[in-house]
Formats: sequence, structure tokens, C-alpha cells
Amino acid sequence: MDHVRTTCSLCEASCGAVMTVEDGRILKVAADREDALSGGFICAKGAAIPDLEADPDRVRTPLLRKNGELMPVSWEEAYAFIDDRLSAILAEHGPQATSVYVGNAAAHNLNIITYFEDLAKALGTTNLFTAASLDQNPRQVMSGLLYGDEFALYVPDIDRSQLVWIMGANPAESNGSMMVAPGFLGRMQKMHERGGRTVVFDPRHTMTASRASEYVPITPSGDAAFLAGVAHTLLKLGPPKTTALSLVDDVATIEEWLAPFTPEAVAEACGIDAETIVRLATELRETEAAAVYGRLGTTTQLFSSLTCWLMDMVNIFAGNLDVIGGSMFPKPLLAQPNTIGPSGVGAGFTVGKWKSRVSGAPEVVGQMPMACMAEEMDTPGEGQIRALFCMAGNPITASPDTQRMAAAIDGLDLLVCLDIYQGETASKADVVLPSPPRLARANYDAYLYRFTVRNYGRYTQQYRPLETHERSDRETLLRLMAIAQGHGWDADIDALEDATLAATVEAMTQVPESAIEGRDPADIMTALRALQPIERRMDFGLRIGPFGDGFGSREGISLQTLKDSPQGVDCGPLVSRLPESLRTTSGRIEAVHDIIGAELNRLTRWLGETRPRFTLIGRRQLRSNNSWFHNLKRMQHPTRECTAQINPLDAAKLGVTSGDLLRVSTPKAAIDIPAEVSDTLSPGVVSIPHGWGHEMLDGKLNVASANPGVNVNRIVNYDDVDPLTWNGRLNGMPVDIAKLETN
Repeated sequence: MDHVRTTCSLCEASCGAVMTVEDGRILKVAADREDALSGGFICAKGAAIPDLEADPDRVRTPLLRKNGELMPVSWEEAYAFIDDRLSAILAEHGPQATSVYVGNAAAHNLNIITYFEDLAKALGTTNLFTAASLDQNPRQVMSGLLYGDEFALYVPDIDRSQLVWIMGANPAESNGSMMVAPGFLGRMQKMHERGGRTVVFDPRHTMTASRASEYVPITPSGDAAFLAGVAHTLLKLGPPKTTALSLVDDVATIEEWLAPFTPEAVAEACGIDAETIVRLATELRETEAAAVYGRLGTTTQLFSSLTCWLMDMVNIFAGNLDVIGGSMFPKPLLAQPNTIGPSGVGAGFTVGKWKSRVSGAPEVVGQMPMACMAEEMDTPGEGQIRALFCMAGNPITASPDTQRMAAAIDGLDLLVCLDIYQGETASKADVVLPSPPRLARANYDAYLYRFTVRNYGRYTQQYRPLETHERSDRETLLRLMAIAQGHGWDADIDALEDATLAATVEAMTQVPESAIEGRDPADIMTALRALQPIERRMDFGLRIGPFGDGFGSREGISLQTLKDSPQGVDCGPLVSRLPESLRTTSGRIEAVHDIIGAELNRLTRWLGETRPRFTLIGRRQLRSNNSWFHNLKRMQHPTRECTAQINPLDAAKLGVTSGDLLRVSTPKAAIDIPAEVSDTLSPGVVSIPHGWGHEMLDGKLNVASANPGVNVNRIVNYDDVDPLTWNGRLNGMPVDIAKLETN
């Protein structure tokens, strides 16, 4: 029996864990009390890892559709089929007939997150879609516009904060989102014990709100109005002199833009009275070490990009951006655009470098918005998508307008899914390629460690070798790339990757102020070739990163450092990074953009509009990470039921009690779902969790099929998108509700 140190990697907390392993089976998962970041915390999801790994419904060998059914085949047969089918599509229709989709599970898989963009490049397509355009692009785009890098993502320095505002987020159940802060409730409690406070703004009294110092109900999509009123107040009070404030390009224009948004002007629309707005703004300004943190409720609503911009303005004008205890920029161990090359200035950031074929949707952070994915597949003409490589995602369940997405995927000439289950999307595939079990793969949460509350990283080494029927995700993706480039599935993939890495190394030796500027690329490649091929990119990124050893040019870390520290490597608390971290062309915080002025005008018009009777919001559930875990009996729990929560006052008016069937509808469609009367909801708000609706699985996943729930995305359409990012409006959507009478 072995005790293996690992990272849970099932949500963004990335908790350190210890697996008890016997005869190749994971028997138990417990918290790693010596982990440098999580320090002994783990939640119910981590405890369910043994069930996930042993699930009899899990895909363990390649599947190929034969006579309408997915049948087990060898890897060679699966690759050969893809080679033949993809080659024919490329020859007849060209590279734009192909596409790649990456789901949020990829964020927890080092190999997929490392190679998915390379696959899109190998295909030669601009049709790259990710789950980011469902829930986070407004935040990344605003960081790109202001700071020159879409991954300049600040987090609350919660371990040193005295006041944290939490907007549209429920980290008590999510364990943090775009914020790696394992054991968030414990960190929040420690802040309270040192005299600090937390304030939660949400239309629903969440678990986080129940533990906070103060809960402030807010109208769905009212965040922008509230924050505009706060920013207006802070400007009137006079912003503290900080480095961040001194770097803002045009405070006078921002002050002019925000002049109409007095607390009195925004109060009714956001549901927070003017006196409270002034009090909260004043407290934020007068509290040293304060931060504003927002997540899904702020990035999936009517004013997503504007809300993110206003959060930045509030953090700046309250004197809290880039200061200890405030909202701070992490410095990831792996090299990032804002940690290499000349500091304080860069190429800047733009949106819309190319447009979609049908609606002219803009490119966003190098990807196309999910809002245009279905139409690009089902609209005939040159460039129509005919092949989709779907990795660690389930767009049929996750995307609005589920019916259209499912039909569009049905019409593809080739669907290849890299997945561990035959979910709603994978069950329609021509080929399903499984990821190996976690014991047979190494991992590092490279994507998530960009927003840790400390500068930290933890590497999990591969525990056992791959068995004969298993392949690494790295090999799978490199073979797909070889097929796309015409080399054939059986090409020497190590040689192909070595050539790519050599070109990257040579380019980095020519970057001014890089850790290997002026070095001989051959020497760097000699050092990297001493490692296994799967480890080379990781080692390179660490050694040229901000804490790396520069391949011997300075003291620092390498991949070996992480291997020698299985409990994780802590490179210290967050530090102030402005102006060093900026990559804007001006070297300033570029806050003034025409789109912001236009969005503020739209907000002005919205302030005077009539509010809908009912508004739909989502609901985070601890034991339901999107559609993950719905096939595990251990995760069946009353707290994760698929119901429509409704306020008691609204329920009384409708004659509804818990368990009654409600019809929730939009002009798009309607769903029927059990009611749950709950005083956690503000009047006029209905809450339905995301990721359910497994009725189309037809028994392929035994537990999920028996507990299908209802897919809220059936009634959500992409008619209403964020003007800048084309992010869908998943929260704050007007709906009609009626009780269904039963005989």
C-alpha cells in the first residue's frame, strides 16, 4: 500500500491531496496537511476521486462508430480512421472546415492545456472555441485592454486583506473561480478573526453570504449600476495616491463618463439604496488592504465587460489595486507574457483580429466565441465547419441553445472526442479517445496557477507506467497534429515536437531581457533533451519563468525542484507588480476605450427601463462541478438537486409549493422543472443550476441517466451577447414562470 502525493485537480482550488493506492487502485483520497497552499483542506469532490477512477461507465479504450454504434477498437485503427476522414475533409473543403473545442476540464490537464492551441495551428483553422467564452472572456478581455495581457488577472490578497467584496461569486461552494484559494472559508474566517470583514453582493443568499460579515442583495445584472455609483462616489471622495492611479491614462475622461451615475441615479436599478452605496464606498476607501472580487455572476450577465471594467476602476479609485492586502497580480512560476521580455511595455491587446464567417463575431483572446459555434457548423457555404475535435468538454450540455448545438453536431462529417465518458457530446462522436487514469499521468495545474493567492506550484509525477491499452494525452494530441499536417498518424512525434521546441528556444534567446537572452540555443536544447520528451516544455517554462534558474544563469527553480518538493513549491506571497507587469503599448493602464463609453450609455438607458417580473440566475453546487460527477453515487446529495428555487412571496402568488412542477420559459423555449421554495432568493429571482439534462444519454451513464435533471440551456439563446466579447448572457435573463397543474 502506497501513499501518493497529488493534486485534486477537480476544481480551481487545486488542493494538495494524498492518495492511498493498493494494487493499482485508489482506495482513498485525503487532504495533504503539508501542502504549501491548501494546508490540509480538501472538499467532497476530492474524496470522490476513487469512484471517478473506478467508474464502470468510464471510457478506457478507443471507441469507433461502426454500424451506428461506438465499439472498442485499437488505437491504431482509431488513428487510421481519423487520418482517412480528416484528409478527405481537408482536401475537399480546406482547413477552415475544421474546428477545435476545449472544455473547462482541460484546465486541470497539463497535456491538453499545453497542446490544444498547437492542434488548431496544425489544422490551420481559426475555428478554436473554448468554454472561456461561456463564462470568463469579459474578465480576460478587460485585463488585456487595461494591462496589455489577458492573463493579467488580479485576485484578492485574502490572507492579508481587511475587507473583501465578493460579487456574483460563491467561493464557499465553488472553492474559488479564477482564484486559487483552497479552503476559502477558512481564509475568510481568519480574516474575520483579525478584525477584517467580507461583504457579499448577490441576488441569492449563498453559503458564502451566510458566513460573510454583511450580505447585500442586488438586482440581477445590477452590478454595473452599483459599481458605477461606487466609482462615482470614490471620485468625489478623492482617490488615494497610488502607483496604479498614477498609471491610468485619462482619469478626467473617466470622471466625465461616471458623472451621471450618482448613488441616487443607480439605486433603484441595482436594488441598493443611495445611503448604503455611499457607506460601502466610503468603507472600501478608508479600509487599508481591501479588495473587490467578482466572478460568474459578473461575467455572464447583461453588462459583463462593463462590470469588469468598473471593478477595476473601483479597485483603483479606492486605492486597492496592486497593494498588499488588496487586489494583486500573481506571478506564476511558469513563464507568462507579462513575466518575460521587456517589463512595463509590450505589444498591447486587441479584439477582433479576425471575424466569424456567418455573423462576423470577433476573435477574442485568439479564439472564436461559443455564440457562433453552432451556426458555423449548420450554415452551408464555403468555410462551413465539417470536422470538430472536442477535448475535455461537452458543448451540447454546456452551451446555450442546446437543441441547435446538438443538431449541428449531428451534421458533422467527423467528430473526435477526447473524453473519459460518453456524455451528451461524446455519445455522438465518430471516435472517442480516452485520457489515461490519473495514476498514469503527471500533472501541473499550469492554467490555474496564473491566479493563485500565493506564488505557488505543485507537480504530480506519474505514479505508474501506461498500460498497453493506454496512451498519454500528449501522444494523442501530437498524433492528431501529425495527421493534420499530413505526416500520418504513425509519424515520429517526438522528432516533430523536438523541432517545434527548438524553434521556440531559439526565438526566446533573441528576446531582450529574457532569462536566456543571447544564449546558444543548442546548449539549452542539450539540457532539455536530457529529460523525457513529456517533461521538456514544462522544464523550459519553469526555468525561463520569474523564479527559474535561467538554465544556470541565476539561482532559481527547475522541474527537478518541483519533483523534489511533492508538497508544492511556495515562492512567497503576492508582491506589487506595477508598472513592471504592464504590456500595453503606452506603458500605462489604458482604461479609456470607445466601447466603454458606449456601454455606459447603454447602462444609462437601462436604468430607466422596466424590470421583468422574473429573472433567471444560476446556482453553484459543491457536489456538481458543471456536468462533472453526475455519474457518481457518492455525489448524489440533497444539496445538488436540479430544482428551480423561488422566493416564498413569489411562490405564494403563484400558488406554488416545493415539489410542484414549474414551467420556466423564454421566447426561445420552455422547460418543466420541480420548484423549491427558498428564502435565499430575492423576490422576482429564480435560480436553476447549470450542467444538468442527461435525458439524451439513453443509459450510457447509469447514474446520470437515472438522475437526468433539466438542462437550463434549452431556454437560453445567443440572441443577447456582450457587445465586446460575444459572451452569452447566462445570468439575469428575463423568464416567465407558471405552475403546471397535475391531474
